[in-house]
Amino acid sequence: MAIKWNRSIGYNLDRYASMKMKYTIIENGADCYPWHEFFAIFPRKTVTGKRIFWQKAYKRKVWVIWGSGYHMEPETQYATAFDLLVYDNKHNP
Repeated sequence: MAIKWNRSIGYNLDRYASMKMKYTIIENGADCYPWHEFFAIFPRKTVTGKRIFWQKAYKRKVWVIWGSGYHMEPETQYATAFDLLVYDNKHNP
């Protein structure tokens, strides 16, 4: 999308903020970790989109590549035991 000239900066920022950016998750890289157990004291969002709070869960660190591959940043993923079964079957056929 091109910038709309003769419009405010806020208009263009709102326009680009509504777009969904492509991203790729690296799960088996050099600095990625396997799932390990922890207790979710604070609310967390799982890989399937559910919220968990005050229960046993799993977490791991992965790398996310945003856009066309020039920007990488670490991200922590959270899951319950049932989420792991569903998530692994979807992403590892």
